[in-house]
Parts: sequence; structure tokens; C-alpha cells
Amino acid sequence: MTTGIQSSTNPQQLLGDAIAALRATQPENAVLLARQAVELGLDDTTVWGVIALASRNMGHYEAAHEAADRAIAHDGRNARAFVVKGDAFFAQNNPRAAAAFYQRGLTLSPLHPDMVQEIRVEFLRAQTRLQDLQKAFSEHMIKEVQPLLDDTDRCTPRMQGAVDLLLGKRRLYYPEPRHIMVPDLPIHEFYPRDHFPWLEELESKTSVILDELNALITHGTSFDPYLTKSNERPVFDTHGMAGNDDWGAFYLWKNGEAITENQTLCPKTTQAMSALPLVFSGERCPNILFSRLKAGATIPPHNGMINSRLIGHLPLIIPDDCGFRVGNQIRPWVLGEAFLFDDTIEHEAWNHSSEDRFVLIFEVWKPELNEAEQALITRMLTAVDSYGA
Repeated sequence: MTTGIQSSTNPQQLLGDAIAALRATQPENAVLLARQAVELGLDDTTVWGVIALASRNMGHYEAAHEAADRAIAHDGRNARAFVVKGDAFFAQNNPRAAAAFYQRGLTLSPLHPDMVQEIRVEFLRAQTRLQDLQKAFSEHMIKEVQPLLDDTDRCTPRMQGAVDLLLGKRRLYYPEPRHIMVPDLPIHEFYPRDHFPWLEELESKTSVILDELNALITHGTSFDPYLTKSNERPVFDTHGMAGNDDWGAFYLWKNGEAITENQTLCPKTTQAMSALPLVFSGERCPNILFSRLKAGATIPPHNGMINSRLIGHLPLIIPDDCGFRVGNQIRPWVLGEAFLFDDTIEHEAWNHSSEDRFVLIFEVWKPELNEAEQALITRMLTAVDSYGA
């Protein structure tokens, strides 16, 4: 019904009346008033947004698309206009387009408690529909690709990873070193073992290394906090770990320097580590240590300093209910089964047991770096440390 509309020559007055009609569930009147305002020269995101909403409410979906497009052209962050287009595409049985516009609208204006109620209701509906559409798409995709994933002779981890990323089951992690970044290196959360033929030899020495660790524990040897504060540097967000011995360390090498008295206590471990392609870079590397994570403790997500190295773990004392995540991958520590990972990718650890966890930590060069590149990284680090000294 369009009766009872009073003519006006003030476009802003007409817009206000159109908004009132829209809220009064009179979409026909809202469209008429808003178009009169347009004829009088009003051309902005609000007036086209009103026309889009009212047209959608009347089931005039092509008109809703046209008006929403005009609203978005004036303001590319008009989230409600994107939701209107999502609604229109949904009603027109175009689920892919509907999902895309719902996603954009919700990204621009995520749901929050302070939203105006009428807008919140619309965005809640958009969120629910988006979740339903995403679930339907996921089921469709799995149905199409599952035969390829089930082919155990040909399926690779990359194939499953590609599907998981598309369906939002995992996120993409990149190296984010806090200090030095070497470009164009392969990205592996955990590195493939075939790069390191010496791993089996190291693992064969697990029992003698564990004996030396147990001797330290029996004698009450101190494990100092792994993270310490420096008066010469700002304190970064260390999640309460700086100076906290929940994450403790007994060093054999620290910042490139051999800790002779500790190596004397652990000669077999020192010998095993000396046989590895360790990173020796000035006053920074290597750091080789027995790492203790106390019962009930966690190491929050964090990133390492330099992506030219890999961190190795040789698990030694591993209670139940411990775990380690690098990027998307979660691995348990298993006694005597070493692995290497890129610590510049976000990683975290936890020990939810009632006993302390111990691993041997070491660092080696990434296998892709040649001698000249290793020398450059070392020179860069020593230059940093010598500046202003």
C-alpha cells in the first residue's frame, strides 16, 4: 500500500520517512519514498541501502541486487548491503554467491553485543545460513574428492592438506622469525627425516644420554629458566615465561659457548651432539640443552628468531598427556624418536601430567643452505652483536 504518503521536496526528509516506513514493515512505501529522494538528487549509500532492504523484503531480488550494488559503490564497507545480496542470492538458489556475500558482510562487521537489535537479527541469520552453506559445501567437496584421498598408494599429505585448507579445517602458517629471515626456503613445520641421515645414529644413543640426564636429576642439578630478561633490551611479551623455571634448561652450549662444567657431567651427550651439523654462529648459536617442562606447565604459542636453523628434539622422559604443536601439526614426544622443526613457525608445548617432561634440544642448519649462505648468516649475527660494543 502506498496511500497516505505525503509529498516532500526535501530529500533528507523523504529518506527519514523511508527509513520509518521500512521499520514499520511497509517496504512498498519505503521504496517509493527513497526513490523520490533519489529523484531529488540524493545519491548515497544510505538511500540505496534502504531501497535494497525494502526490495529484498518484498521479494524483488533483482531490484535488491541493483540497489545494494549502488550502496556498495558509495561505501565498500557497507556490511548490511553485502548481507542483502547474500539474502537475495540465497532466495535465488545460488548458494555459492550467497556464501561469498554473507562472508564478506560478516567480515566487515562481525557480530557483537552492542549491535542495533534489528541489524543483529539480520547478521545472526546471515551467520547461521553461512554455517549451513559451508557445511553443505564441505559435504559436497568430501564426496567428490574422498576416492582420491582413500587411494593410499597415491595420496600424499599435501593432498589432504589442500582439502583441509579449502574447507577451513586448518589454517596456513608461515615462518615469522623475530630477527632474521632468509627468503625462498621451503616451508616445513616438521622437516622430513630423509634430509638427516644422522638421526638414526643419534637415536641409537638415547639410552646413554638418558642415563646422564637421570644422573643430573638424581643429584638435584639446577635447571634455570630458559627465558631470561636483559636490562639492555625491552621485555617482549613472553607470556609470563621470562624468569619462570616451569620451562627450565641445563645447557651444554649456550649462545655459541661451550659450558665446560656441564659438558664434563655429560660427556656422552656432548660427544653425540658434537657429531651433528650444529649451527655455530658467533655469540648466538648453538644452544644445546636438556629442557624440562614442569608438571602442569605449558609453553604458550610463540615464534623463534632465525629461520636459517632447525630445532631438534630428542625425547627422553615423556609422561602421558604431553604434546607439541608446530603450525597445524600436533605430535606427541616418543622416547628416543627425534624430530626437527622450524621454530619460526608458531609452536607451543604442554605437559598436563603430574610429572616433569625432559627432552634434549639442539639446533642445526637448514639443509638447503650452502656454506656461503651459512657464512653470511654467521657474519650478520656477529655484526649485530659487535655494533655499538
